[in-house]
Amino acid sequence: MPTASRRNMTHPPSDSGRAPRVTILMPVFNGEKYLAVAMESILCQTFRDFVLLVIDDGSSDSSLAIAQSFDDPRIRVERNPGNMGLVKTLNRGLDLVQTEFVARMDSDDISLPQRLEKQVAFLDENPDIGMCGTAYELFHDSVRQTIRPPCRHEEIVYGLLDDNVFLHSSVIVRMEVLNRHGLRYSEGYRHAEDYELWARLARHTHIGNLPEVLVRYRSHPENVSNTNKPEQIATRDRVRLDHLASFGLAPDPDQKALHIDLFSLAFQGSPDQLAEARRWLETLARAVSGKCGIPVGRLHRDFALLWYAACGRSAHEGLKVLLSYLNSAMAWQGPKSYMVKLLFRCLMREPIPAITK
Repeated sequence: MPTASRRNMTHPPSDSGRAPRVTILMPVFNGEKYLAVAMESILCQTFRDFVLLVIDDGSSDSSLAIAQSFDDPRIRVERNPGNMGLVKTLNRGLDLVQTEFVARMDSDDISLPQRLEKQVAFLDENPDIGMCGTAYELFHDSVRQTIRPPCRHEEIVYGLLDDNVFLHSSVIVRMEVLNRHGLRYSEGYRHAEDYELWARLARHTHIGNLPEVLVRYRSHPENVSNTNKPEQIATRDRVRLDHLASFGLAPDPDQKALHIDLFSLAFQGSPDQLAEARRWLETLARAVSGKCGIPVGRLHRDFALLWYAACGRSAHEGLKVLLSYLNSAMAWQGPKSYMVKLLFRCLMREPIPAITK
């Protein structure tokens, strides 16, 4: 990553006679450790027609001083009157945006130099797409892992059924779409506010991901996914249930609890309840296929793990559980090794231990 000097770093937009096209929204709270590197990664973009909006959320460290130390006309630094929290800060930022696009960036991640150039070009070429993210690299110390989320709208809508398929720091959104539909982050979905917003956004516009790695996501102990994991999981489950409406499904309370147990690999019920689990997964496969055009056979293959885990958690009931397992196309579409493993567990009456997913 090239390092930009903080003083006399004057790189005006390509056409200083008009407003820039992109605002990069970067909230920061006590982020002094990585903030300078994150800002430099934006200032070194090959696409220069932007404003970097840094909003300090009442930091008690040197974050504000670091942000203000950069002498670049593309940087705008705001400070909240106190610590408002991430959701309110993000929404304040969106209300301040006056550009065509808003891109997100966290104060501890790194945007590769061509990120904005490639995302803006993609959105210019695809006016029906209201938001796009990118593939990304997760890194921590010596760990390097490339994450490639689904790219097509239909695959993304399907993927959101289980979890967030966007890196927050990688997205760029058309402000016109957000404003026309009154879309902002929801305070009621803290720690999964981005996941919930993308699920709502997908009901109003097509969304996509670029397959190229254009952002590096820094994993460290202060990440929200580490510091607020129990609340994040609970909120994620609420988004999972909300998103079922996108497929025309309106589950009753028992079906909602069943859905969360199945997708969390936490189902544990009687053989009769296994029959309900099978019916629900098969209903879900038909609904997703109808909405997204994905073949039911592929969905049965994808759901095979959920079905195997549900049956495996009930293996103490014996061979009748294996018969229930074989009574679904999910068993036959999934790996044959699941049949062998489940046979062994049912014979030994040894259920799969509890798993948190």
